[in-house]
Amino acid sequence: MKIIIRLFVLLCLTMLAACGNELKSDINDYKAQMTDVQSEEKKLVKSIDRLKLEKADQLIGSEVTEAKKEKLKAIELALNNKVMPQLAVYEKKLDAVEVKTTEVADVHEIYVDNFKKKKQFINDMYQYISLYNQSIVSNEEILGYTKVFEKNKEKSEQFAARAVKNKKEQADYNALTDVINANNAELKTKVGYLIGSAGTKEKQNFIAKTLLPLLHSHVEKLNKTNISSADVIQMRTAQTEIDYSLINYYKERKHAMGIEKSLQHMPIQSILENTKQIKSIDDKYYEALKKLEEKA
Repeated sequence: MKIIIRLFVLLCLTMLAACGNELKSDINDYKAQMTDVQSEEKKLVKSIDRLKLEKADQLIGSEVTEAKKEKLKAIELALNNKVMPQLAVYEKKLDAVEVKTTEVADVHEIYVDNFKKKKQFINDMYQYISLYNQSIVSNEEILGYTKVFEKNKEKSEQFAARAVKNKKEQADYNALTDVINANNAELKTKVGYLIGSAGTKEKQNFIAKTLLPLLHSHVEKLNKTNISSADVIQMRTAQTEIDYSLINYYKERKHAMGIEKSLQHMPIQSILENTKQIKSIDDKYYEALKKLEEKA
């Protein structure tokens, strides 16, 4: 009986030794595989560090200068052309890592989870910077159309003043003025919707299905007005350009609404905070790996 017990104990010890050897072997193999992974990670970290993302909040939410616009555009291009491709290489290396034991798999899972957070951070940062740059361009477009509107309004008023002084142009002037006034009154009854409580999608649909068709119909009415006086014809041309500038203005405003809504749904402060945390995110992973090595 004692012999059987001794054999059983010996068998158990042998099995434990074998398990220990397998774990050590798996750890060594795992660390060798992770060398390539961590090499690509270092390249990624270096490319991110160059962007100084921890200072990105100084470029966002304040007065937009030409210098800030250039820096934001440079960050977007670097994220797209350097960081994202390096992230893909890093991910491919990580996906190729294979482990045999449950213990090593558990430790590796910590690293994989951390990678997902890094990837999410990079994607969020790229998306936000890209959208922010789009919002800058869109706002500049809107400002440009506003200036075109004002310029043509001034032209229209100049030709109107000349037509008023010419008795021969009075009939044409009155006919065109009636159309312009009717168009303006109709537009005024509609645009108030955009400052109401409707949601972004509803307002975008309103622009697309109500305002833009309305403005196009105003252009048609102007063009169909039967006039022949030189100054009144010039006045109509300027007024038509006003309507076209409004069409472009509302098209761009519709686009800007979508950008603004997307930006509002992105927690930029959390994203920027992750800029600092992302560098120390793997600390728990290295602690877990060290404990596993000591155990083996």
